[in-house]
Amino acid sequence: MDDVLVRLLNNDDISFVHELNVMEGWGDTRRDIERMLEYEPNGCFLAEVNGERVGHIFTVNYGLLGWIGLLIVKPAYRRRGIGSLLMKRAIKYLLDRGVKTIRLESVYKIANLYRNLGFIDEYDSLRFQGLSFEHKLSQSNVFPMREEELGEVAKFDEKYFGANRFRVLSKLYHDYPHLCFVSRLNSKILGYIMCRERMDGYRIGPWICSPHRPQIALNLLLKCLSVLEPKVKIFIGVPAVNEVAVKILQKQVFRQYSKSIRMYLGVKIEDEPEGVYAIGGPEKG
Repeated sequence: MDDVLVRLLNNDDISFVHELNVMEGWGDTRRDIERMLEYEPNGCFLAEVNGERVGHIFTVNYGLLGWIGLLIVKPAYRRRGIGSLLMKRAIKYLLDRGVKTIRLESVYKIANLYRNLGFIDEYDSLRFQGLSFEHKLSQSNVFPMREEELGEVAKFDEKYFGANRFRVLSKLYHDYPHLCFVSRLNSKILGYIMCRERMDGYRIGPWICSPHRPQIALNLLLKCLSVLEPKVKIFIGVPAVNEVAVKILQKQVFRQYSKSIRMYLGVKIEDEPEGVYAIGGPEKG
């Protein structure tokens, strides 16, 4: 194999990353990739062979929990160990910063790459697709999220996600404040939902709610869908262990079109995926 250089990824590489993303059909916008680099500017890496950019990987550090995503190698350079080199660099970066648990989501066909690096299967992560539709809610206790609520939202979210992701939620909110909603009862947060644009529609997530409050979860979804233009594609990723979320989506005529595997390396953390009705995305959890 030719010598492979793994270096820090920078803003000049965004177009290359976006081209590979489009090639894979993942649907992320250029702004999505910029935001990922903003989350962890020292933890995103690019592989070069003889000066040619051939692959990349991104990380997010949530404290004791780290996330790895957006691993892509150009087709002509696959099966040469480049993906493993990028993974090892990303793992080292997170571990050197005190991360105890690293998570990712893998499509089935490359899961052995991660298993060979020590990752353990947790559960399936299901992918659903549907269309937005008009819906009017009355007395639903769902309100537009306010910037000053983000700290409280992140604290509520931490129980279910397993770590505090305030800075990630903040950046997402600042890009799409009109697509973020929170449910309250007597000033207590019951759940929240966020949505962002994709190249081919919208992705809903994070969507977090108590597993004992399915009606609140549904109200959050319907409110979010109601502010989108009708009949646009909606994409949602759901932990398979959240059977309530699966039933809600099926009843709203969402269909499952694929699935991946949630995997972890290190210490198994305490979280509550039954309250995760939609992940933020496979690239960041």
